[in-house]
Parts: sequence; structure tokens; C-alpha cells
Amino acid sequence: MKKIILLLILFTTENIFGQGIGLTNFTDSQLMSMTGSFLFSSGLMAVGKNPANIFKYSGSTIELISPLPVPNLSIGIVSNFFTLKDYNFYLGTKIIDSNGEVYGKNLTRSDKDKLKSIFKSNNNVNTDISIQLFGIKIQPSNKSGALSFAMSDRISFSLTFPKSLVELLFDGNQPDKIYNFSDAKFNAWWLRKFSLTYSNEFNIVKNFKLGVSLNFVNGYFLTAIEKNNTTIKTDSLNIITGFGEFLAYSAFSSFFNMKYSFDNVFPKPLGNGIGVDLGIITNISENLAFAFSMTDIGTITWKNNIIEYSSNAPIYLDDISNKKQVDTLISILTGRANKKYINSLKTNMNTAIHLGIMWTNKPVDITTSKFDAVFEYHQVLNYQPGITNYSIVFSLDYFWIKTLYFRTGLSFGEFYKFNWAFGIGFNFKILEINFATNNFQNVLFPDKTKGLTFACYSIWKI
Repeated sequence: MKKIILLLILFTTENIFGQGIGLTNFTDSQLMSMTGSFLFSSGLMAVGKNPANIFKYSGSTIELISPLPVPNLSIGIVSNFFTLKDYNFYLGTKIIDSNGEVYGKNLTRSDKDKLKSIFKSNNNVNTDISIQLFGIKIQPSNKSGALSFAMSDRISFSLTFPKSLVELLFDGNQPDKIYNFSDAKFNAWWLRKFSLTYSNEFNIVKNFKLGVSLNFVNGYFLTAIEKNNTTIKTDSLNIITGFGEFLAYSAFSSFFNMKYSFDNVFPKPLGNGIGVDLGIITNISENLAFAFSMTDIGTITWKNNIIEYSSNAPIYLDDISNKKQVDTLISILTGRANKKYINSLKTNMNTAIHLGIMWTNKPVDITTSKFDAVFEYHQVLNYQPGITNYSIVFSLDYFWIKTLYFRTGLSFGEFYKFNWAFGIGFNFKILEINFATNNFQNVLFPDKTKGLTFACYSIWKI
């Protein structure tokens, strides 16, 4: 029956290698340093977050983001269940025998039980890479408002380990036990967004700013598990029965078969969509401001190289040496039983709402405030790659001296039960540079590390 376990591992990894859920606080270093607080980001850093705030009451006429001297880049890989201490204990221990052979740690029954307890429900590993390739903002005067254009890429993956798979690995096929793989997930996509944004002040109430972004989105790969209700059971005679109910999609651009050249920096997309961001910001009092935004309102239609994998059939295997039975089992588990190309597939963008309050030690229409405190709430309206379901954030932005400032924040949410972020920035008037991490608690508690995140950016101001 060990071969059956291997088949199930194959089924799980092959079919969940493809969806992905990114993290809202990964898209740039300012956002990451304030652990996801972004409604009061200003200038080009407000694009994709709160378009109202690309308008600034004072400061530079032109802002520019380019790869030099520091790219606007963020990278993160985070787990919500497996720590560095767990990794070192279970996977980091090596034993060398008298013949020089290297082996892993021999696990006791207690070790295995502890490892199984780590794999509870919703065992996620998230990976997110985001880079803003170019951005420019022009604001000739306060009366004319602010106009910006930005181009950014984002690749997101999310893997959820099914608890039943862990039980199979350690306990084998237990007679009469039903194994359910409905919690196995893996989502991913690569999107490129072109954002055109306009913002201005309107005399509705004091310092009321309204902004809108029009986003043109290209998609270069997608994998999505729509449904996975597969169950199996092994009886006392080692006969495996169950039911395979599975539906997934994948689409990959021909770009992935190319050798890199400057000719394919802009590969042909498989999907296209148009989305909208809306945002407002206004004063409540001289030192208090309120902001609201709704981002990524829209859909993406995928039209090329789309493959549908599906199965809806009973499972039966009583002879592991019977190739026909084994092939049928794999076909059902992977959805290859009814593999076919389809004409199109529509997916939602990561539509979400965001609202927050900011207190500053200077009037909110002055951009040189020394200390800002922000409270925000973020809620996803649909579950797609690129965002967590909800988060509550408290953050601080402190200008220590004219050229140096610190940012930090605490967040609470579904994926991040608790997170502490920290960032440092340098402001040289015409150039601003930032560095951040979303897991600053790792410095104080390295054994409890569940991931690594890093972000940086530079922005020119004229």
C-alpha cells in the first residue's frame, strides 16, 4: 500500500501546483513596513491602494519610479503553521553512519504525533513576488490635480497541504478510515497591470480628495482548483474505494517555452481584463483624516491555451499490480480522465474594500508631518490569488530627522494571526529610498519564524 500513498502524493502535488493566494502587505516596502497599512500612502505609492492620495497639497511636481538606484521590489514566502524550529528538528538534523552515509532524523512515535498536530486545518504556504517596473506622476498645480501612469507585475502562489495526506504518510492506509482531500489547494497567477490614475481636490468638505484608477490587466499564467471533493477508503482486504470529484483549470503562455531575450519582455498574454480603483480621503478635524478605497473592481477573461481537468467517477483498486486499475486511479485523481481545451474562462480580480483613520501631529494638508498614527481595516469581497481575506492594522510613521524615518506596524488577520513589521527610509529631497520586512518579530524570536519577507524601493522627486 505504500505505492498507493505515493500515488496520492503525486495526485495532491500535481493538481495543487497551480493556484496562489498572495498577501496584501507584500506589494512594496512602504506597505510592508506598515504591515499592510496603505490608505494614506501618497504620490505614486498610492497607486493600486487609494487613488485619491496621488494628489498632494505640496511637494514635487513630478515623481518617477524606475529600476535605479533601487528597484520597487517585494518578495515573500510565508507559512502559517511550520516554524524554523520545526524545520530544524524534522528536516535539519543529519546523521552520518560509520560508512559515511547521510540519513535524516529517525522519528519516534511521539515525534510523528507532534508533527501531525502541527498540520491542522488550513496549512498554507504563500509566496508572492511584486515589482513595479515603471511609474510616473505629474501634478503641475493643486488646481490641475494629479495624473499618474504605472506598470507593475505580480506573481502569487498559495499551497494548502491536506491533513489527510499527512496522516497517510505517517500512519499508512488505516482500515475503514475515510480520507478527504477537499482542503488540498494550490492557486497561482502572473498578472501585469497598467494603471492610469487621476486625483483632485473637490470643495465638498474641507480637503476632500477623490481619485480613480483605470487598470488594464494582462494575465500570463493561471492555475485554479475550482472543486476537489475526492475521498478514499481502504477496507480490511486492502481494497481502495472512494469517489473522485475534481475540477481545475490551467493556462500557460508560450513565453515559458522561449529562451529569454529582449523581444519577449512583453510576451503575448493569455488573458485580459479592465479594472477600476476608487478612493477618497478627507479631514475629520485639523489633525485627523478619514480614507476609503475600493480596489480591483473587475474581471479577467482568459482565452488562450486553457485546459480543463475534471473527474466525477467512483474509485476502485484491489490489485496494485494491475496497470489498468492504477492508470484509471491516477486519471481520476488528477482530472486527466476528462482533460480538454476550453474556449474561455472568466476570473474575478481581487476586489476589496479598505477604510482607515489617521492622526498626525501636524495638519493633514501638510506633507511634512513628523508623526502619523494609522488604524485600518481591509476586507476581501472575493477569494482569488493576491490577497488575504481580512486584516486589522495599526501602524506608525515617524520622521526622526529630515533625511531619516522609521515605519512600523502590527496586523491581525485570518492568515497572519499576528504580525509585526518594520522599515527604514532615507529622504534626500530628490530621491527617497526604503527598505522593509514584514516579519520583524523574527529578530526577537527566530525559532518561531514562519517566513521571510523583504521589500525595497526608490522614488525620484522633482
